[in-house]
Amino acid sequence: MQRVLLLGCLVLWVSTGVTIFPAHLGAQSPATVQTGEVILSTVSEWESGTLDNLIISNNDDGELRLGNSETDGVFVSELRNTSFAFNALGVVWQAQVPSGTRLTLEARGGGAPDQLGDWRSFVAGDARSQTDDGALAIESVLTFPPETNYVQMRAIFQSTVDNASPVLSVIQLHYLNAPASTTELAGLPRVPASYGPSTLTPSPRIIQRVDWNGDRATEQIGRHVPRGVILHQIGDGTIGEDPRAFLRALVAYHREVLGWNDTAFHFIIDDAGNIFEGHLGGPTAAVPRLADGDSAIHIAVIGSGLPSEVARDSLVGLLAWLGDAYDIAPDENHVVVSSDGTSDRRPNIAAHSEVVPAATDPSLAFRARVGEWRRQADQTIVRSRWYFAEGNVQDYVERLSVLNTSANESSVRFRLLRDPGEEVIRTVTVDAGDRFDLVVNNIFSDTTSVPAIIEASETVIAERFMDFGTDVSLSPGITQPARVWYFAEGTTDGDARTFLVLFNPQSNTVNVTITYIQNDGTLSEQEVRIPGLQRTVVTVADGLPDAGFGMRVIATQPIVAERTMLFGPGNAPDSGGFHTSPGILTLSRDWFFAEGTTQNPFNMSVLVLNPNEQSSNVSVTFQTPDGTSLTRRYAIPPTTRLAIDVNEVVPDLGVATTVEADRPVAVERALYWRDGQVGTVSSGAIVPAFTWRFADGRTSNDFQQFLLFNNPNENQARVTVEFVLADGTQETRRVVMPGESRYTMAVHELYPDQQAIAATVRATQPIVAERSLYPGDPATDSNRGGATAFGVPEMNE
Repeated sequence: MQRVLLLGCLVLWVSTGVTIFPAHLGAQSPATVQTGEVILSTVSEWESGTLDNLIISNNDDGELRLGNSETDGVFVSELRNTSFAFNALGVVWQAQVPSGTRLTLEARGGGAPDQLGDWRSFVAGDARSQTDDGALAIESVLTFPPETNYVQMRAIFQSTVDNASPVLSVIQLHYLNAPASTTELAGLPRVPASYGPSTLTPSPRIIQRVDWNGDRATEQIGRHVPRGVILHQIGDGTIGEDPRAFLRALVAYHREVLGWNDTAFHFIIDDAGNIFEGHLGGPTAAVPRLADGDSAIHIAVIGSGLPSEVARDSLVGLLAWLGDAYDIAPDENHVVVSSDGTSDRRPNIAAHSEVVPAATDPSLAFRARVGEWRRQADQTIVRSRWYFAEGNVQDYVERLSVLNTSANESSVRFRLLRDPGEEVIRTVTVDAGDRFDLVVNNIFSDTTSVPAIIEASETVIAERFMDFGTDVSLSPGITQPARVWYFAEGTTDGDARTFLVLFNPQSNTVNVTITYIQNDGTLSEQEVRIPGLQRTVVTVADGLPDAGFGMRVIATQPIVAERTMLFGPGNAPDSGGFHTSPGILTLSRDWFFAEGTTQNPFNMSVLVLNPNEQSSNVSVTFQTPDGTSLTRRYAIPPTTRLAIDVNEVVPDLGVATTVEADRPVAVERALYWRDGQVGTVSSGAIVPAFTWRFADGRTSNDFQQFLLFNNPNENQARVTVEFVLADGTQETRRVVMPGESRYTMAVHELYPDQQAIAATVRATQPIVAERSLYPGDPATDSNRGGATAFGVPEMNE
């Protein structure tokens, strides 16, 4: 027989005691695992057990098979007292199982001969020893009580074919003693998985290998590009609440017994939902010994039945993050080419037994839920995230709106981080192309602090509408927190009040430096600290009264920044004019505005912030609907803000505006009317786009809505506007814009009495598009303010 795998001598039984020291050393001492082995392979070794309807042949020094004309038989080994107590067992064997025959292998153990447990069967699946590819092996170790000192194996031979028999030539029982932990599992750090590219989907918090086993990678790791995920199920209910001893035995078995470079599982999830880092090197570490070397990420869930609810939640979250990080669509497939050259289409997330029919894991209950978990993982991937720093349901009516711009239904989660109080979550499903409104006041209305995060499984856009009673605000959220933000508008003159609303989406405290840049170049600074997942409202007048200014915000970690202004005679926290705008993320040399008017009753200003240490030369071009334009040029000193009164430059005209500067600047446009009692401010667009989207709008209850387009190109632009009305009906309007022109579409005249209306603007040339919304005609006393904002551009065209 072949003894490639056998380390002992050819005696009746071979039993050794070996101490394994893992080769990967970390900051703390790695766990030490004892291992011993019992080998059966020779005639004398087989004869030491009990045989029923079996014979021992002399082939290769001893093989076990059915006797002549026998259809079933059993071998039971001698009960062996191991050289030390063990808590895990790994098995390696060589056998041939012809068609029509079956070989069942089992083991049992106990603390004494009269305390043996039940027989436990094991199969090889696709696990193979590294040192001899002909040797079969169990994928994981069997667990035993810590004081197990006796081990025994049984082999059951069956055949339905005349003169055919399974043949068992070698079996090795590797018993292991992995030390129990001296620290509490709950005390181990859980850190975000740090592999792969940055994702919108939250990375799961894992227990790192160095923390549960004390080792790190010290040798080169083979790499692959993962294309799928394979789900395994290992262990059983005997492992207990702390699986670390089991995991240490698993690593020792894979590395030292099977000769693999590391454990085969990239992540292991226990019944409490803890995620343990497995294979060193993360998801791109290659595992060539399973699934025919498929470039897959292997996840093992501990247990033998349906995982617990918390384990399932951890699994779905892990699958979602892996899908996002490594572009593995949970509900799609990929092609696998086997070592024999054949190809097969395999689900991106597959149970081990789907991939390897010989594998018996995971359990039937587990397998029955895999399709459901694929769908849940796909819905859990965050493909869109929107932030809103401002939120107040005590003084305002606040509505959050989303438009699903994808071709698939989307799961949308609204996270309302109320303060005081616990976070409130609402999850809805939004059909493809449809929209949804969440009125926050219908959930609670007792706080002035409600930053919000909206997460969706598909591409959506999100906007926030706030009704002050005497004025309104409507604008898209922020998709990317940043360390640096700019605002060109700000004033504490007279009755005006400016508030800087800063939201920290990080889990740790962030330090922020605010620099106020006044019209005359005077600079002043303010330092604030923002605890994790909280917001801070800075009342600018407390430190800078009676001034006009721009602002620069620099944080130690990415945050979300918005500015809220109250103004008008006698304004109060619950009355007067107000507007809220997100900060400017990127300085630019070019800025575009579609909306603008100096016609009665409007007063328009263009605010240009030069935060640079050098002067900036700025050209401002005003463009009328018929294509006529007027340009004014300005020199802005270093770290200075310029406020341009557009009514003085182009009186009584509707205009689009383009700002060009020789240095990157920040630009906003302000519109005030009714003698400054109401108004709106928004930053410009830094580049035109072919597509613009608006999630919100309305034409009911005397609301007037306009869409404003600016075509800055020399060529004409054909513009198509696709509306989604309140009942889900879709309508389309088309317009042709000459080059270098402006166009206004009165939506309330086209589609009156719509309580909600979304719009997608598509053009054959890159244009800029804004929406103006007025509760009541702005030229009348019944007007209650208004809001103007850009749509959300698609920049990947």
